[in-house]
Amino acid sequence: MVKLIRSYDFTSSEFFDYIEDSLTKEIKKARNNNKPIKIKAGTIYTLTGKDDTSTKVTINEFRRNELYSATFESMGEKLTVNYYTRDTPKECTITLDETVHSYDPSQHNKLANFFYDFMYHRSAQEELNKLAKSIAEFKNK
Repeated sequence: MVKLIRSYDFTSSEFFDYIEDSLTKEIKKARNNNKPIKIKAGTIYTLTGKDDTSTKVTINEFRRNELYSATFESMGEKLTVNYYTRDTPKECTITLDETVHSYDPSQHNKLANFFYDFMYHRSAQEELNKLAKSIAEFKNK
């Protein structure tokens, strides 16, 4: 499990505006229609990647300005991502929790687990920074 806490120069509302916009576009594309989308817990859709791999996405929780949680399943991998947001007077603090359900540390030695944790943490940090950049661009449209 990886847990990151970072603060950014946008609000929880702007974070969720971006998430709702992105999810609406993803779901409409996945369902191949333009029907109205209500983003809520229990919503399930399947994304198809550039290499034709499928990823099943399940929205676990969606509480605007508080929590967005989703589980992604693809090619035997299962990952749950939770974004908790909290506004402070000057910024938004995001706590990202990621859990890889398909990795069992007891099946690997300490060095392999250390390397896996390092790479996984780095990847999560890069994804959170990329998300923050996209939100900043989105709010300046």
